Amino acid sequence: MIARGFATMAVLLMLTSCGYHLVGHGGGTGAIPADVRTLSIVGNADQLQLDMLRQRLRSERYELVAAGQVHDAAHHALLHVRISPVAFVPLAYDVTGIATQYRMTFSGALMLEVDGKMLWQSGLIQRQGDIYISGGPASIDASRTRLLNDLQKQWVSDAVGRVRSGF
Repeated sequence: MIARGFATMAVLLMLTSCGYHLVGHGGGTGAIPADVRTLSIVGNADQLQLDMLRQRLRSERYELVAAGQVHDAAHHALLHVRISPVAFVPLAYDVTGIATQYRMTFSGALMLEVDGKMLWQSGLIQRQGDIYISGGPASIDASRTRLLNDLQKQWVSDAVGRVRSGF
C-alpha cells in the first residue's frame, strides 16, 4: 500500500517537473484574468443569447459594458461568441421514405481577447436533441422551436461553465 502511494507520488512529480499541466487557467478566476475590471460580450449570437450570457456572467469582480463604452482598455476583456448555423438533419424514415426523426445540433465557441490578444478559447460547445415527427406542420414547428430554445439555454449554461472554470 505504501509502495503504491510512493509510486503515484513519483509519477506526479515527474509530470510536474516536465512542465505538464491541465489546459485552462484554474486558480479560481476562470478564463477571465483577475485584473479585468470590465467585460464586453460581442458576436453573432442573437440578442436573447447575448442577454442570457450577460445575465449569467454578472460578477462583483468586473462590470459588463458595451464594447463602445470602454474607458480603461488595460483592464478590459472582450468575449467573442461565435454561433454556428443550427443543423437539423433527418435520422430515421418510415417505409414510404418520409423522415420521422430529426436531430437538431446547436453549437458555437467562445474566445477571450485581452489587450488585442487572444487569451483563451473554449473549443466547440455543442448541444443536440431529437424531434420525433408526429402531427402536422404546426406541431412540428412548435416542437422545433421548443427544442431550439432548450438547446440555446443548455449551450449558454455550458458556455458560462467553461468561462468560469477556464477550461
